[in-house]
Amino acid sequence: MSKTSTLLDLVAAQREQMKVILALLIASGLLLALSAAFVEPGDEAFLILLIDIVLVVGAFVFFSVTYWYCTKRAMDD
Repeated sequence: MSKTSTLLDLVAAQREQMKVILALLIASGLLLALSAAFVEPGDEAFLILLIDIVLVVGAFVFFSVTYWYCTKRAMDD
């Protein structure tokens, strides 16, 4: 068994926890959207808001794709 296959097995075993992570990221995104309504460009918090948005969106995309792949892999087995 290759290292890649072992790593994918370990990640696929955490598929149920990915649902919780995705729910937390959605909640974080909603809170960021609420925050964005009160922050304007030029404010001190604007840069932090942009960084947070990039991190939350990036994590959401990563975990969504990973969850999709793990589900597809489980259906193929």
